[in-house]
Amino acid sequence: MTTSSTILHLRVHRADFETYRELFTVLGDTTPVVQALPPDSALLDLAGATRYFALTPAQLADRLQTRLAARYGLASTGGIGPTRMLATLAADTAAPGTVHVLPDEWTDFLRGRPLRALPGIGPALERTLARYGIETVGDLADLPLATVQRIAGSSTGRLLHERAHGTDRRTVTPAGPPAGITSTHRFERDVLDPAEIRRALLAAATDLGARLRAARQIARTIELQVTYADRSTTARSRTLREPTAHTPALQRVLYDLFAALALQRARVRAVTVRVGELATAAQAAEQLTFDRLIEDARTLEPVIDRAGHRFGVGAVRPAVLLGN
Repeated sequence: MTTSSTILHLRVHRADFETYRELFTVLGDTTPVVQALPPDSALLDLAGATRYFALTPAQLADRLQTRLAARYGLASTGGIGPTRMLATLAADTAAPGTVHVLPDEWTDFLRGRPLRALPGIGPALERTLARYGIETVGDLADLPLATVQRIAGSSTGRLLHERAHGTDRRTVTPAGPPAGITSTHRFERDVLDPAEIRRALLAAATDLGARLRAARQIARTIELQVTYADRSTTARSRTLREPTAHTPALQRVLYDLFAALALQRARVRAVTVRVGELATAAQAAEQLTFDRLIEDARTLEPVIDRAGHRFGVGAVRPAVLLGN
């Protein structure tokens, strides 16, 4: 392959949601073709910028990293490749604070990646393919299309077959970060214990519920993103039947989304929760649940919120979170 590399996947380290939104002013000064990948990444098509600035993609990436560090004190890591997928894979293998630029001959790099690196392969499909001795992208690329489709299904098999050969039909679509509120928990070590992950999800629900109520807002959508030890991610989202700012409602949805991932031995590095499609709380139509525990929790929330306003966020929180 000799396709020139012009797609940059840039990942910013430890930026809160508000700062993340501000970054797009800097990114937009380099190229108008910028797509947000919340909570901490962006895709940039540098094809036009290389001609305008008379700089290589690597030089443009270095320029961006320098500006982000100078303006926000943020470190960033990136990858440059000819497609979205390859740029992301390059970013996943870059040393922190650097940019990995794929060579024109990137086939060997792709073939050596583990299956999980390919978008569209989650833990369940990875386990299925492993039972057939398929462990790397190269193993998958060597199979006939019909075989992949027999294992993964017609449409999924065709998509995986294309991506195993480096084809990614997705383009960089200009889009800024969506309106919403985000809460991220990064574990001090990679975590296997589901109970510890659920505690982090409870903390996120508690945090987001309090922030929504303080802003007098409700959310209609909730998204969970799990980041694994190899820095790959899986995301699940749900549109709520009733917009809410109630912590127990957010908690139940997060637990359901996490359970649907069916993670077994996956090592988790971080969980990120985002609530979106925000509206003013005055638009909420609360329905009685006739569940005493839920109604009691709703009654208690204003008391917790007043305590948080007076003594600081987290002054009153679930006992399971004490010591976190």
